[in-house]
Amino acid sequence: MSNAYQGDSYGAVSLRMQGDRLVGFATGGPCGFEPDTEVLSGEFQDNVLVGQVLLCQLGPHCEPRVNQPALVVFNPEDGVMTALFRLKDGCRSPVLKNDSFLLLRPLSRDADAVAPARAASATTAVAAAADGANSSAAQVAAGLGRQGEVSPLEEGQRQLAAGNAGVAQRHFELALSRDARNASAVVGLGASQLALNDVVRAVKTLEAGKGLGRADVHLWLAYAYLREGNRARSRESLRRAFDLGWVPAGRASETVAEQALREDIKDLEVLMQQQRTRKRILGRPPAGAGNSAP
Repeated sequence: MSNAYQGDSYGAVSLRMQGDRLVGFATGGPCGFEPDTEVLSGEFQDNVLVGQVLLCQLGPHCEPRVNQPALVVFNPEDGVMTALFRLKDGCRSPVLKNDSFLLLRPLSRDADAVAPARAASATTAVAAAADGANSSAAQVAAGLGRQGEVSPLEEGQRQLAAGNAGVAQRHFELALSRDARNASAVVGLGASQLALNDVVRAVKTLEAGKGLGRADVHLWLAYAYLREGNRARSRESLRRAFDLGWVPAGRASETVAEQALREDIKDLEVLMQQQRTRKRILGRPPAGAGNSAP
């Protein structure tokens, strides 16, 4: 028995259970798959499918087709499958929106072929690439499996605090795929990328969030610039964080950035205190003002 899904970009996919494995087949589509090409496969761990998805790619140094590691989480509410991937720099895929997002919609609500043995309803899926340091399939599955209980943002923050930067990164990416103006997700993604020593991506992520008006975005951007070796831009971003109301308060979520920027923070605190003092002095009335006595 099979279950058909249709992707806005990917094309039609037929899903079948083969023993304990879920296997998906496609024909044609933007990738020009040969008839009944296996494009998805994996095994369930609770409600998580751990496996891979076949993508076609464009780019001078990119493989025409590549099997990307994927984690798929099932939810019985709307029957939609979504997938989030990260391609290598310079690579594009015609089956992914913004070269990262895959959407598959069920053509029927028959979920028997794609759910674990104990499930009996239609399913939805969220898939995330499982590459990157500290992002084992078990860790990501453990986090994504709680999607129904906590939001991707909350789970990302929890994983980042626990030191699982690779896992956290996937959750923040998912949060931003739903709301590109989520400043907390921007900060979390940038912090995760810095923890993974992906400084170039962290700078791009945080620069994209500069217009959101959040002080902590500029704090983490200052740290990213410092890691990049650009001290002048780091200090400029830190000053902007102060202008937006940021003050060092020993927050656990900001400890790494605060410690790295400690000397510049001290300098700016002294400078701003001097400016406040100067304004108060300039604002005082001259001695004797208002005194009518000769």
